[in-house]
Amino acid sequence: MVPQLKSEMNNPPPDSASSQHASSRWRRVITFGLACLFLVLWFGALDERELFHPDEGRYAEIPREMVASGDWITPRLNGLKYFEKPVLQYWITAVSYLALGEQEFVARLWPALSGFLTLVLVYYMGRRVAGVRAGVVAAAALATTFQFFVFSQLLTLDMGLSFFLTLALHGFLASQDLRITERQQRNGAIVMWVAMALAVLSKGLVGVLLPALVLVAYIAIERDWKLLGRLHWGFGVPVFLTIALPWFIWVQLRNPEFFQFFFIREHFGRYALNEHRRHGAWYYFLAMLLIGSLPWSLMYIKAMFKSWYVRVPTQFAINPIRLLILWVIVITAFYSVSQSKLPGYILPVYPALAVLLGCYVQREKTQLSKAILLGIAALGVAMLGAAPLVTRIPKFANDADLIEPFVAWAIAGGGILIIAAASAMLTRVRYPRAALSALGFGVLLSLQVLVSGTESIEDQFSMEALVDNALDKIGDFDADLPFYSLDMYDQTLPHHLQRTLTVVRFRGELEMGIAQDPAKAIASVEEFRRLWQSHRQAYAIMPREQLEKERLAGTPVNVIATNRNCAIVTRAELTETEKRPRRADQ
Repeated sequence: MVPQLKSEMNNPPPDSASSQHASSRWRRVITFGLACLFLVLWFGALDERELFHPDEGRYAEIPREMVASGDWITPRLNGLKYFEKPVLQYWITAVSYLALGEQEFVARLWPALSGFLTLVLVYYMGRRVAGVRAGVVAAAALATTFQFFVFSQLLTLDMGLSFFLTLALHGFLASQDLRITERQQRNGAIVMWVAMALAVLSKGLVGVLLPALVLVAYIAIERDWKLLGRLHWGFGVPVFLTIALPWFIWVQLRNPEFFQFFFIREHFGRYALNEHRRHGAWYYFLAMLLIGSLPWSLMYIKAMFKSWYVRVPTQFAINPIRLLILWVIVITAFYSVSQSKLPGYILPVYPALAVLLGCYVQREKTQLSKAILLGIAALGVAMLGAAPLVTRIPKFANDADLIEPFVAWAIAGGGILIIAAASAMLTRVRYPRAALSALGFGVLLSLQVLVSGTESIEDQFSMEALVDNALDKIGDFDADLPFYSLDMYDQTLPHHLQRTLTVVRFRGELEMGIAQDPAKAIASVEEFRRLWQSHRQAYAIMPREQLEKERLAGTPVNVIATNRNCAIVTRAELTETEKRPRRADQ
């Protein structure tokens, strides 16, 4: 009987093998379907919203002008030199324009792609430190973290920087992994150096300064001075300089004013002085992290506080958990001291927080608890209750009609959160994986609904509707006629017009470029009126208050499109022969 039993165990009945094969096939099908659904939620709505003023308009326009001018060294905004940020993302977007066309999806593609790649890195970091489950939890938590997801859908430089810093962290952890060969460790260190160089080309010196500060803090606390000898300086530094330096040298040779503006004013001045009026309280980023890490805020905090004294994994030459904690603390502290504070600065902290959470869940063998699900449901209820009350806040009361269209989207997002939490609550004991999937995709869908809902208020932040109204009336703007922007400069307008403007009595962030090329701007309204009168035909955009002043001053203006804030006018009424056919791509 015993040999027979062994034979049956080694060779299960045909029906059993067939059943296992079918089950495995269905798991693959379901996994593939969930992956496709995730990609749709992550990338599918990039083209649904217009570019918003100021950041999205600015970072879409600079690469457009790069393609139009053929100058890939000196960044320009509205035809003027613009040195506030390095060039890497402009290059990536410009190449994307050439390959895929100039549209909102393409403009936002790099932030979305770099966010997605960060999720991949976080998975591998979590798996390296604590196992597969840690990696899965880390990636899932990061994907559904409020601020991280939102910035993956917006055109800013912050997500690209966050990706390269996360890549540097990933490379460093690989270089300290004792389970792999020395060559693989060296390759990990080189990845770190390459990533820091690309981070510098993405947003400046913080690309190398932030990892350096974290490393210094770790060495000081752990007293691990031997760590410096494991960074492969002989390979890494030449690689770093080869990648990072050429553009800075080239742009300085072409533009002698670059060094002083970029390094002195935009780095040291921005950090130490409040010239940009972006000052915030010392706890600004602590509050931002608490809100931005929803709905996992409390879990992130718990993972942080319960991880410092965790036993050092023997497979590493360092304590990776403490390194991740210091990554969060040092970067948050660095920006908290700064005199210039913006929400996106803190983005590189979230990948480390997610890995810490994944490791904590793996270590403590925690499951989806009722407390977590009730908290997420409560957040959904709060959204349902608070959304209709926003228009009653005194600060927004005057613009209630503008905000009201978004209320329905916020209510929908809250409702989805409640449904996701309830579904996970019902299935978490019997079907834990299904519960986790329902919760994750529910949170992700809720976030996408909130982001997509901003389309309902896009007219407040984008000039596309105003431009479309003008094009409906005149067909197309004549590229040979001057176009003035009086007392204003909306970052989205040049991108929608596919041309630059002559700014009048406006400087703002164009100040440095205007100082280098003053002929491309007009300093006074009187000079604008003189030039305006000299044209047979011309275009201008101006605030509605200024439009009334021009009419009182006798300036000939013919309004062709207007919204609640500004108007586009011509010098004289266009004749039928002057009206041009509207292009198919408009």
